[in-house]
Amino acid sequence: MNILILGCGEIGARAGDLLTAAGHTVLGVRRRPHPQSTATFTVVSGDISDPTLHVALASALPRVDAVLLSANPGVRRGGDNGLVQAAQAVTAHHPAARLVYTGTTSVYADAAGGGVDEDGAVDRGDPSTAALLAIEETVLAQADSLVLRATALVGPTRTHARGRVAAAAAAGEACVVKGDVERPFSWLHEDDLAELCVLALEGGLGRGVLNAAAPGRMTVRGYYELQARLAGVTATLVGDGAPTPARWIDTGRLQRLVPGRSWRGCDAVE
Repeated sequence: MNILILGCGEIGARAGDLLTAAGHTVLGVRRRPHPQSTATFTVVSGDISDPTLHVALASALPRVDAVLLSANPGVRRGGDNGLVQAAQAVTAHHPAARLVYTGTTSVYADAAGGGVDEDGAVDRGDPSTAALLAIEETVLAQADSLVLRATALVGPTRTHARGRVAAAAAAGEACVVKGDVERPFSWLHEDDLAELCVLALEGGLGRGVLNAAAPGRMTVRGYYELQARLAGVTATLVGDGAPTPARWIDTGRLQRLVPGRSWRGCDAVE
């Protein structure tokens, strides 16, 4: 297949390498060049919300069979990286292509510690959530499309939590964590997400909305204590009491599509 990847960060780049190894032709777009890129496919620089970029991409790759939209939306930090416009451009230039978007489970509302499946409640009154849902709705306007709602990512590039507990331990202080440390924590290794993207682009995960998380269960406390052990320190953890949604991600639909899959854990660093 000919595959276009809009957003070549860690996930897009990993998925592109896997797709290339599988024999597909891949063209990627990244906002700025990566000076240490080792991508095995062509990556060009550009703003995925710019209509002129998509005209140029259509010339460079006239037939596009599938598109992966894996750019960071930016809305949780008060920005807008133009994913709605990017999805609209895909529909305009490649209406028959399969469109896969790496969304986020952060759209789900509080579930009092319970599980949420793809029909779980969302908080449309929250501006960031509304912006994220607008991206999903634009993606799903494409006839052949899938939104992979990914949960918290772990892996070799996700070192923030480990660094925090190590720094707190070095300072002899408690590591302060947002919300309640006993709330559920669902995770997905970045390599697992990249592999799911490949499977989705090849048509193996269907259409619509699909939660993406490893099937294991733990708490925020358990996750941070694991990171502390991996860092070789002893951590004292306290929650800051901030209102934070408490829910674990129900991936029953995904598990039925990939029975027997071996999932990476929170301690997988390679």
